[in-house]
Amino acid sequence: MTRADAARIFLTSEVEGLDDFDFVAAYPSMQPLHVVEVTRAASGGLEVRVPGRPRSVAELPAEVRAKLDERGFRSDDPADPTKPWAKAVPDAAAAVTLLQEVVAEVFETKPDAPLDIGHGNHRAEHEAKERLAIARTRVEAVVKGLLDRAADQDDDGDYVLPVDDVHVMVSPRATLDGQVVIRVFAITNVGVNVAPELGLFLARLNFGLMFGRFALDTEHRSIWFDEVLLGEQFREEELRFAVETVAKTADLWDDRLKQMFGGATYQEVLAGRTQESTPPVKPGEGAGMYL
Repeated sequence: MTRADAARIFLTSEVEGLDDFDFVAAYPSMQPLHVVEVTRAASGGLEVRVPGRPRSVAELPAEVRAKLDERGFRSDDPADPTKPWAKAVPDAAAAVTLLQEVVAEVFETKPDAPLDIGHGNHRAEHEAKERLAIARTRVEAVVKGLLDRAADQDDDGDYVLPVDDVHVMVSPRATLDGQVVIRVFAITNVGVNVAPELGLFLARLNFGLMFGRFALDTEHRSIWFDEVLLGEQFREEELRFAVETVAKTADLWDDRLKQMFGGATYQEVLAGRTQESTPPVKPGEGAGMYL
């Protein structure tokens, strides 16, 4: 019996024993990024998945995504590297056949390469997504009340609210432990001169604030102001207050920060009066923070 045959027998037994939301994962030893899962859905069906990757990790190469697409795998958003690629299968035998095909042909692993096996459960992720859907519905209602219309959404699905001269973003997210958070933030400055004096100034400024905080993205030379609400059952007045406070604070400090540390205000970016651009990363998008 070859190593691949033995792995197939073992994996088939593991898949047949999965309960709802359970998964078994396999990847070549020492190559944890080449992981493939078989997951049992709440309906009892089986799905083979190649998990998405955090933005801090190299995304799936284009040739890997193309091979998955050829084999019938689909992503909710192929442009989003954090989204998994998945395909439904009829039974455990088909699931293991497809898993081994992806490991061998998509990730180009030798047939006799040893596999590491892991187990887990996606129930918390599923429930978090349900709570996130509730939060988004409530956010949309509050935003519509503030603007008298539906808010625009950016490529991440975050709501963009023009409040006077400031663009405030409202970003519902679910953390990996299942908590729903509502991040409310605005970019104040871009292209700033990053120096120890700037970090010290923002730290002192934050200490004196009753609500919210300034954050410095040193890599992209930008300053943000943000606040976080916890849970999908936030009160309408809490979100309204957060939006108004973020807008007022950003408007109060952006010109002062420009005078002290150079660069441009984000208002100037929006008006096209500077060559600076919107930072590509938002607060809180570190490794493993959000679903």
